[in-house]
Amino acid sequence: MATSSSTVQHDVFIAFSSRDTRYSFVSHLSAAFRRSKISFFVGDAQEEAEAVAVTEAAIEGSKVFVVVFSENYAFSRLSLDTLVKIMERKHNDDVPVVPIFYGDVTSTVVKCQTKRFGEAFSEHRSLYSDQITKWQNCLIETASLSGHESICQPVESELVKEIVADVREKLIPTGLVGFYSRFVEIENLLWKQSKGYCRLGIWGMPGIGKTTIAQAAFDLLSPDFEVPCFLKDFHASFHEKGSYKMREDHRYKVPKGQKERVLVVLDDVRNPMDAEAFLGGFDCFGPGSVVIITSRDKQVLSQCQVEDIYTVPGLNEREALQLFIRSAFRGRQPSEINLVDLSKKVIEDANGNPKALCLYGTELKKKRKDQMEEAFQKIKGCPHVEIMDLFKSSYDALSETERNIFLDIACFFKGEPRDHVMRILEGCAFFPHVGVNRLAELSLLTISETERVEMHSLVQEVGREIANRETKLISRRRRLWEPSSIINLLLEDKESKGNVIEGIFLDTTNLNVVVNPMAFENMYILRLLKIYSSSPEAVQELHLPNKLHYLPYELRLLHWEKYPLKSLPQEFDPSHLVELNMPYSRLKNLWGGTKSLGKLKVIILSHSQQLVEVDELSEACGLEKIDLQGCSSLKSIPHTDQLKNLQLLNISGCTRIKRTEVEKKIKGLDQEGGLKETKSESMMFSTLAVKLEPGDNTETY
Repeated sequence: MATSSSTVQHDVFIAFSSRDTRYSFVSHLSAAFRRSKISFFVGDAQEEAEAVAVTEAAIEGSKVFVVVFSENYAFSRLSLDTLVKIMERKHNDDVPVVPIFYGDVTSTVVKCQTKRFGEAFSEHRSLYSDQITKWQNCLIETASLSGHESICQPVESELVKEIVADVREKLIPTGLVGFYSRFVEIENLLWKQSKGYCRLGIWGMPGIGKTTIAQAAFDLLSPDFEVPCFLKDFHASFHEKGSYKMREDHRYKVPKGQKERVLVVLDDVRNPMDAEAFLGGFDCFGPGSVVIITSRDKQVLSQCQVEDIYTVPGLNEREALQLFIRSAFRGRQPSEINLVDLSKKVIEDANGNPKALCLYGTELKKKRKDQMEEAFQKIKGCPHVEIMDLFKSSYDALSETERNIFLDIACFFKGEPRDHVMRILEGCAFFPHVGVNRLAELSLLTISETERVEMHSLVQEVGREIANRETKLISRRRRLWEPSSIINLLLEDKESKGNVIEGIFLDTTNLNVVVNPMAFENMYILRLLKIYSSSPEAVQELHLPNKLHYLPYELRLLHWEKYPLKSLPQEFDPSHLVELNMPYSRLKNLWGGTKSLGKLKVIILSHSQQLVEVDELSEACGLEKIDLQGCSSLKSIPHTDQLKNLQLLNISGCTRIKRTEVEKKIKGLDQEGGLKETKSESMMFSTLAVKLEPGDNTETY
């Protein structure tokens, strides 16, 4: 606790400007230290001799210094003198100093003494010229230390949590980057459970640090328990030794039905029945006991009857940089611009995964500095064997359908809207509502707040590597996304080519290719075809001078931007098609005659300026969305009376469609009807978007 006694040792000394932060930030920080049982001294600079003596004694007795640089800090001579004494203590006794840059103050402002710090030193020069150099050197040195900037973490409560975690790590070093902020969350989850027997799960993707966090938490918690027991690699040990041998080995460490307070950590549980067999049940320990179970499978934790699950977050950018620098550069921040840029690339690719950061760092440390960039690109192109092993075990545990979903998302659908992905996978009969949920439970994917299917970059790299390892022959691979692998297949005309391919996503940016008219003839099981440009501004063309003779019957997704022909192949059977997406095409019509469109849900032909009619869509009874925006040659729209599920019809920019056509073809509109009309003599519509609820289009307008 805060104290004025010169004989009391303090965990933390807080140096600050009372003019700025005494009753705001420093007050909040002090309260957080108090809650964490960290004793502290508030170094409020005062000129009275007694106060100065107390402050100096506190400096001598503190284990960590927290220096809060705020706008008016440098105006206080006493604050600057205190900083000098703090840095002397750092030099003499190697005491940690944590700088906090608060408000508009940044490390650069402190180092260079600009803005208010510059104004303060302008005042000091006339009165304290003999002290200026010493103060400036201390400011420069302190600002160069690893610290915290409120500009980077504008939420003050989160900033305070980060500082407290940093200080705890310096007081009781674990050597683990970011551990204490995670341990605080684990403590909170345990405390909020009943005073009886507590069960906590720790969950996260492979390599995220579940075992490391559980071990460090065990080390901190175990002194409070009569019987502590940590079982690392529980799954492997259990299956190597068996239930009986495991229980015999740990009989005295894990007593049953006794009064001792027991702390048990089971690391890497993959089968809940194994854990139950070893423990003798999930409710067999007395009051005050704690069981912590780590798993990459959320379903396992639920079946182990844990009361709360702690989801291990990835390292933030500052933590990731710290860990990578420790691994690659022996803890020394690189000064070379190219190595700073390389560090940023590694951190982005690892995306907060500690295992990956350590592996990247260890591999790059073996290289000369001028070889590191090239070495990283090689590692990125082919995932490290340890990364592959981490995730491969999760992949091997999947069913065949779940594997297909995983590989489709890793190869094609990362970052895509959830509804779009689910619709396509459902059309492939993959039961995605079950499969996607299972992959999420295994930390192989997530659904973002914006309802997009996201996948960690490492997981995607592993998934794509698995897809590529199916065979060395490109034409025998089931999923293709690299332009260099796809182009030759589109140029060649050989009967045996591509008969196992299920998906092709071709980015045509900077490509200029003449496609063989029979390119898709032997791709009998092709489900997914997407030809697009990731950079619409770049030159990109796929030429079909001899037309296109064939498209596969099994297609569920046909997405072809700037399709160059006037219609799709006459023989194309779209009966399995779920989504047809052909914006900016040269289509005049889709095809001649009647086709089976029972599974078609979405059709997007926006900005196809030569498109004349799409009357055949009236037979696609399952359609939910029709987007004809910008089809300026379109004269008619499909009847909607049979389209029971239609939710959106966009014909904005279809300037040749008249109101009478809309009233005739669209049933069930109210007076508003979602229509926006630009009035002119010819009554043309420049913007028209009609949103319908399922079933609304069954009544008479």
